Amino acid sequence: MKKSNKTNIFKTPEGYFEDLPERILLENNKRKTRTHSIVSSLSAAAVILLGIFLFVLNNDTIQETSVEANLNQEIDLYISSGYWQAEDILSLGENPNEILDEIISVEWGTSDSDSNDQFEEDWWY
Repeated sequence: MKKSNKTNIFKTPEGYFEDLPERILLENNKRKTRTHSIVSSLSAAAVILLGIFLFVLNNDTIQETSVEANLNQEIDLYISSGYWQAEDILSLGENPNEILDEIISVEWGTSDSDSNDQFEEDWWY
């Protein structure tokens, strides 16, 4: 210890404490601005993502509707032009008998089972 240098190693630079409060306030203001810009950036990104999500969701709905409408128009065109016959249309359905029953019920109205039985009893074979 006796041989160690006796100079003050903790000497502060000249003028260090005179402008210290200004430097601290300047750095504090930079931090506030950075925090504010991060919050603004995150909120803008959230709004953009929400907008993209809603646009994609709405666009899918519009496409499904337009595809179905175009398909119905195309089917009507094939039927009216005579390109498709009744057999072709019935073959497109999963259960053609259901389609025929529905068409008959729309055209002729619903029939009661009692009147059907009575009609069959009147037949002479």
